[in-house]
Amino acid sequence: MNTFQKSKIILIGLFFLTTVAKSQTINEKIDEVMQRYTKLDQFSGTVLLAKDGEILYSKAFGDANKSFGIKNKVDTKFNIASMGKMFTGVAIFQLQERGKLDINAPVIKYLKNFPLGDKITIYHLLSHTSGLGSYMRHPDYRADRNAFKKIDDLLPLIYEEELQFDTPGERFSYSNSGMIILGAIIEKLTGQSYSDYITKNIFEPAKMYDTEMRCGDEVVQNRATGYMRSISGKFHNNYSKSSPPSSDGGILSTIGDILKFDQALYSSILINNTSKEKMFTALKVTYGLAFQVEERQGNKVVGHSGGAPGISTYFSRYLKDKYTIIVLSNYDRIARNVAHYIEYIVYGKKYKLPRPTFNQFVYANMDNIDTLGTLEDINDFIKKDYSINHPQYLNIAAYEFMNEGEVHFAIKLFKLNVQLFSKEANVYDSLGEAYEKNEQYDLALKNYEKAVEVATEHSHRSLNSFKATLERFKEKVNVIKTIK
Repeated sequence: MNTFQKSKIILIGLFFLTTVAKSQTINEKIDEVMQRYTKLDQFSGTVLLAKDGEILYSKAFGDANKSFGIKNKVDTKFNIASMGKMFTGVAIFQLQERGKLDINAPVIKYLKNFPLGDKITIYHLLSHTSGLGSYMRHPDYRADRNAFKKIDDLLPLIYEEELQFDTPGERFSYSNSGMIILGAIIEKLTGQSYSDYITKNIFEPAKMYDTEMRCGDEVVQNRATGYMRSISGKFHNNYSKSSPPSSDGGILSTIGDILKFDQALYSSILINNTSKEKMFTALKVTYGLAFQVEERQGNKVVGHSGGAPGISTYFSRYLKDKYTIIVLSNYDRIARNVAHYIEYIVYGKKYKLPRPTFNQFVYANMDNIDTLGTLEDINDFIKKDYSINHPQYLNIAAYEFMNEGEVHFAIKLFKLNVQLFSKEANVYDSLGEAYEKNEQYDLALKNYEKAVEVATEHSHRSLNSFKATLERFKEKVNVIKTIK
């Protein structure tokens, strides 16, 4: 029996869930959840629960560096990804309190060469309603992200963007580019680098001495390496996918320092109550001004999450009950789930212990799924244990199998996705990519064309991207025909 077969048996065995006994203490219940997560190898990182600033639970799990067998500790520094947007928001409100800017003023008042219109205000940037998108999609950035280590390096990429909608404020659209523009305004008004400003005006007043802006190629003591896990259980570090830190995220911090930031926000050390009231008021969605804002467990819950390849973070502040939950992980797509478990435990809600992820389930049952005759049979088999309520579930799993060389099996999953989500343009684009990889060019063309058709019908914001993929593929096929 090989290693993968053994892992399948273990995963299937762990799949059966048990309801947690009520007699356990909060810490015992959290320990039980975390032990299950670590046994499934779904979590690596640090976890903290506090009440009124007093730590109730604080532990580390997994490896900070798998190559050298270095374990995570409670003071290990993690890339907190988009959680850093909170610091940018606080910095902007500090400058408003000091009379340096007006959040309702247009960006062009502070950045004279801003080419994207005179109606976009600082408020729109803070609330992600400006219409700006993400500079990370720019081909130059994708080609060499480490060439863009300063905010000024990123501005030309952002200034080339087309707005996603014409009327600022009309809808929410999460924007990394908008946060970079805010960082540029901070640098312009203070004459300091973004890093120097937030260090002197946020980290030092809050005594966050383990929080810093450092690039991935720098040597940093006690830093966790980010890891991505393939569907077969192999791990790869995120060195090639990590971005330099900036005003949209990527700062290094610890659970202890994030707790200090949390406590500083209960005082007036950083910003006053008027500013906090504005930042912590939900607008069009569960988002205020640089903070996520939700109503849960009878509390207004404010904070922020973060995610990227090999990075997952979550920070929740329960304003009425004064609970704080912080989860920092060097695995991706897990911190939110861990935080919600802790919330359920604290508030006495029913829950079941963690189980294998959808990807783990599909991998463990690959042989069974592969023998099923129809897409309906595959769907019925999966539905017994997992709900596929979003196309990303199957899409992510299928790409994982494709990366492992299991293209035929990936095509089955992509085809099921098309059947379940026939009005989603991206599922056709993904199936086209799989057929292209398998050199089934007629079927690839058919699905790329269908993606454009569906995107056009539903005014999909990625229509131009689907069109570009189709044109690229047609050129490739023409070259192949010429050679033949």
